[in-house]
Amino acid sequence: MFLAASSALPGKKQYKPCRELVLYFHDIIYNGQNAANATSAIVAAPEGANLTILAGQFHFGNIAVFDDPITLDNNLHSPPVGRAQGMYIYDTKNTFTAWLGFSFSLNSTDHLGTINFLGADPIMIKTRDISVVGGTGDFFMHRGVATISTDAFEGEVYFRLRVDIKFYDCWNSKNATAAIVGAPAWGNRTILANQNHFGDLVVFDDPITLDNNLHSAPVGRAQGIYVYDKKEIFTAWLGFSFVFNSTEHKGSINFAGADPLMNKTRDISVIGGTGDFFMARGIATLMTDAFEGEVYFRLRVDFSVVRVLVTIFATPGGSLFNRFSNQNKVVAVVFLGVLNQDHEVFRN
Repeated sequence: MFLAASSALPGKKQYKPCRELVLYFHDIIYNGQNAANATSAIVAAPEGANLTILAGQFHFGNIAVFDDPITLDNNLHSPPVGRAQGMYIYDTKNTFTAWLGFSFSLNSTDHLGTINFLGADPIMIKTRDISVVGGTGDFFMHRGVATISTDAFEGEVYFRLRVDIKFYDCWNSKNATAAIVGAPAWGNRTILANQNHFGDLVVFDDPITLDNNLHSAPVGRAQGIYVYDKKEIFTAWLGFSFVFNSTEHKGSINFAGADPLMNKTRDISVIGGTGDFFMARGIATLMTDAFEGEVYFRLRVDFSVVRVLVTIFATPGGSLFNRFSNQNKVVAVVFLGVLNQDHEVFRN
């Protein structure tokens, strides 16, 4: 008996950041004489050391707490865009290395929120990577890697760090209307997978408008899922409902079908409805009206409801009976999807 095993997983994944940022922070340690401009202080030291001079043996045992200015360039006197706040601990006896735990608290016209960092900092290496473990505000739930490099060092009083931040897990929860909730082993839930997004499952709650303007008054919501279901080409399976609540339409319409995305127009089935569209049947023709990268798209939906179940009170006793009407209801609407990633949304 011979057994052969193979893996369906591809080789080492090449990660692509969803957002990047470069910032500098400046640390001036308190030395007993510079209280006016010091931004950090030694708060713990090994026995025999003091709190104004870093200890010998590579500063082992010193803990410093800092509240440093953050700038967009390497000039200490540039306008600060926030504060770097946290601590560093010198944790090795035989070389300069530290453990970092800190946050960037940003409050500028460009960025508002916090970014949290943790990791070991082998100071003698030119570039060092630490983890981005979360954030708030503009950086809500962001995760990634920050590459630190020492941009300046003046004795043991002042140093400046350059921080290159690459986010690999980004949320744009403020305006996102869809989210990746399932992904293949080689994908993640903030960037659509390669291989034509095969295996990605997206849930959406998109606004519906009567024209192609994202900011027009919505007449309802498009709610459901789409699944990228083919490796060789972009195609998806759709299952969703239009839920209307406007002066012209009340009720819901249900859709299901395959969506070969590369075709100019695609037909899917109208499989039922409620309210004004009770028991509706018909065809919906989809057309991609706009596509902005892999974050925003707008679909035009032309659908003909060719069969509607009409409920009538018609007998003298007021009893209820049903009949099917072959009346046509032709409606053209647009729904707009904003995927949960960190990118600007299309604006008209």
